[in-house]
This record gives sequence, C-alpha cells and structure tokens, in this order.
Amino acid sequence: MAARQPDAIIVGAGVIGCSIAWALARRGIKTLNLDALPAAGYGSTSHSSAIIRPFYSHITSCALAHEARFLWQRWPETVGTEDERGFARYTECGGLILIREGEEDAYSLNLSVLDEVGVDYELFDSAQVAELYPGTCLDAFGPPRPMADENFGQPSDGRIGGGIFLPQAGYVSDPQLATHNLQVAAEALGAEFRFSARIVSIERDGQAVHGVRLDNGETLRAPIVVNAAGPHSRQINELAGVADSLKITTQPHRHEVAYVTAPAAYIDHGNGFVVDLDAGVYQRPDGKDLLIGSADPDCDPPDIVDPDDYNSEFTEQWTLQVYRAAQRFPMLGIENTARGTVGLYDVSDDWIPMYDKTDLEGFYLAIGTSGNQFKNAPLVGDLLAEIIMAAAKGRDHDETPARLELPHVGRSVDLSFYSRNRKLQKTRSVLA
Repeated sequence: MAARQPDAIIVGAGVIGCSIAWALARRGIKTLNLDALPAAGYGSTSHSSAIIRPFYSHITSCALAHEARFLWQRWPETVGTEDERGFARYTECGGLILIREGEEDAYSLNLSVLDEVGVDYELFDSAQVAELYPGTCLDAFGPPRPMADENFGQPSDGRIGGGIFLPQAGYVSDPQLATHNLQVAAEALGAEFRFSARIVSIERDGQAVHGVRLDNGETLRAPIVVNAAGPHSRQINELAGVADSLKITTQPHRHEVAYVTAPAAYIDHGNGFVVDLDAGVYQRPDGKDLLIGSADPDCDPPDIVDPDDYNSEFTEQWTLQVYRAAQRFPMLGIENTARGTVGLYDVSDDWIPMYDKTDLEGFYLAIGTSGNQFKNAPLVGDLLAEIIMAAAKGRDHDETPARLELPHVGRSVDLSFYSRNRKLQKTRSVLA
C-alpha cells in the first residue's frame, strides 16, 4: 500500500516547526517536516538562550509567554511521549530587569501589562539589587558605547536605582533536546520528518499552494505548506511568490552569545537571569557558566547576513559583550579563550513574529521568531493550528481573526496581533 501523502508540509524542523507538527498531528492532520539540516533543532534553535519570561509591553505577548511557562514547568506531561534521550529541563530561577534612576516611567507599560495578565513581580530598590548580587556595580554606564569609544567602561551620570524582579521566570536547559521531545511526540501521532532536504520551489496551482520541489528533483504534494524556515524564511516566501505582498519583512541577524565562568557571588545568591539595558547585555546562568547575550543597543548595527554564508566564528563582539557585563559585575573574569555560540535570528521589522495565512491559499507563516519565541514554542503550534483550522471551516482569518484560549492565565487572545498586515508595533529593545 502506498504511503499516505501528507496533509501539510512544514518547512523547517526547529522548535517552531516541530511544535506545529505536534499540534497538527494532535488534530489528525498528517504532517511532513522538511529541513535542510541533519536533525531537528540543529539550526537557530540550538543557539537559543532559552530564557522563559513574560516581560513584554503587549498583553498578547505577555499572556502567551506566561501560559507557556505553565507548560514548560510540566514538560514531560506536556509532551506526553517518552523520549529515549530524556526531557529538557525548565529551571525557574527568576529574573531581574535593572532600571536606571529616572527611567522608572519607561517601564510603566510593562508593569501594567504584568498586572493585567496576573504575573507576579517585585520592585527592588538599589539596596535589594546589591543584596541579591553582592559586588554589583550600580554605576550607570549607558547609553551603551562601542569598545572603540574613548569613554567605554567609564561610568556616566546616574545610578542603577533598582529593578523589576520576576519570580515566575527561568530558562530551559537544552533547546535542542526540547525540540527532539516535540519531534518524538509528533512522530508518535504519525508525523514524519525528512532531513538534509533542501527546497528549491514552492509549487502552485493557480492561487493555491500544492506542494514543494526538492533539489533532487522530487516533488511532494500537499494542500498546506507552512513556512517555519527560521533565517531562511524570506527565501521561502520568495519561492512562494508572497514576499512582496507582506507588509512586514524578515531578515537573518547574526548573534553571538558568550560563555564565561560565573562569579561565585552570582551563582551563590541571585542565580537568575539579569537584563541590563544600561550596559546593553543580558545574562543567565548555565551550571557554572554565565551566558551573555546582546540586548542589541542602538550603537551596535544589526549584523544582517546570508543564512547560507556567514561567519560562524567569534569576533570582537564576543569581547564587547563580556566587557559590558563586567561593567556591572566587576568580579567577572575575562577568559582568554572565547566560548559560546554563534547563530542566526529570523527578525521581523518590529521583533514580533508573523503567525498568519498569506494571499497564497494554503501557504502559512510561522516566521520572524527571532530569539525570543523559543519560550512560546509549546503554544505556537496550537496558535497556527487555530488559524489553519479556521480556514478549513471556511473562515477568513483576515476578516474574522482566529483566537487562542489560554486556560492557565484565563484569557483568550486575538491572533491578528501576529498578522502580516499589522501596523509596526513599538517595542523596547529585544524585550518587546
């Protein structure tokens, strides 16, 4: 008997693509994920800092992240299928967003959103910050400067006046393992995955999609194709002929995350993640290490690259990020050998993803997820499934937007927030 052809082809097998496969499989839709890399979660997902936090300036973003936290907390029960590799682990360590004196009002919208969604938080003064992380330098250094600036590392006027502490936040230990957990759960329901499979054409039948063609000449048919290709999302949109119809664009940004040995005071006391927009970095613990990423300050131009041809080695950016973190934590040692990871973010114009249909019937988007949508991975599949199922019932998502129920936070969110046709949203750095 010939194998049943898929109902849906998902381009990409990162954490987003695997979540979509799992959600559609639970609804009886046979899926096939195609990925040019050799394994699930092998690309951008594997480079994620995997921070789980609800700190956003939009209610939908906050609510989705807070709902996802409940699923990460019970990850084995969430996926419901044993994985011989074990399960990814969520550590609820809490997180601190530092605030410079005089900038408290800049976070008023974030706090009102936390209140609206029902997320616990505490407002710390500078003494509480110093107690949480002994040895912390509370001088202001911002706005962040490039290392070539003669005043780099010198305090500027002002001080860190306190921070916002989020106890209901943390990180996932192994993003690639979490992706494999989703793959195994989807496969248990009949989903299929093919790796080292590169797409060269999105096949159309008039105004509807009807499959893809691979670089080996093989054509695979399906009435639904989902673009979850991460940094290659723009290329897939161009193959589908929909790129020019999108009001929001995406581009692959290169990012470095530095690993250094964490100061003892960091691990022994706060041991949570810290967001320091004044210095231009964030950091989170990972065993005995500290992961240091960039908050993408204005002085650092985006490193937009060709996703098939970019520098995967560390550069001066590694040193810059470590030095910026050392401004706040002077006890941080600057190691002679660079450690960490270099990866790509698929970034939209406003750092908010597109989860949407397109003008090409049957062609859907789960793109522009940057580094911040890993936290929502347990829900992204359900989110897109609601949009796909609405179309199957003859409802136009553009006219009557689909909604997603969030039972743990007691909300229903309008999914037009992620529309390809939305007006650009305003965000505060990558914290959105």
